[in-house]
Amino acid sequence: MTNAFYSQFAGNAIKSSVLSVEVLRDALLPNLLGDDSSGILYWAGKDLARQFPVASNDDLVTFFEQCGWGHLILQKEADDLITYELTGEPVARRSFALKAPDFMLETGFLAEQVSERFNCVSEAKITFQNKMRLQISVTIDHEQPLLGHDPQAPLEIVRPEADQQPTDDEQSPQA
Repeated sequence: MTNAFYSQFAGNAIKSSVLSVEVLRDALLPNLLGDDSSGILYWAGKDLARQFPVASNDDLVTFFEQCGWGHLILQKEADDLITYELTGEPVARRSFALKAPDFMLETGFLAEQVSERFNCVSEAKITFQNKMRLQISVTIDHEQPLLGHDPQAPLEIVRPEADQQPTDDEQSPQA
């Protein structure tokens, strides 16, 4: 179901309204969840990552863009620490519109994607944040393997077809 669900919406040329997503995420959920909002969103991000596993960093970047979370950049990868930067219009928009924007959904999502990739416990935290970008560091604990782990097959990422210019052979003759 996950691949079918993802493919149906990721391949849709008509994108959902930014307003509808932001109303749910930044107005409704914080009111429903109260003081526990950040923690619950972190765990919700981890749950989403288990539902929508990706196979590579390129797929992860594409998935973030498609979700409207921003542009994800792999900054540094070491044995026990991976650092990402999240930038772009979604980050700036939420940062300027909200007094204290919460990016814990994305943070939890990255933590779980790394856990799935390395088959061990991983935790993430925001290590830098300003109005235009944030840095998320994921710590990998190779000493704590995931027990009873049954990973799902990764998503087949839908990539938008690039606008291609016709070759000379494909161009129609001009009258």
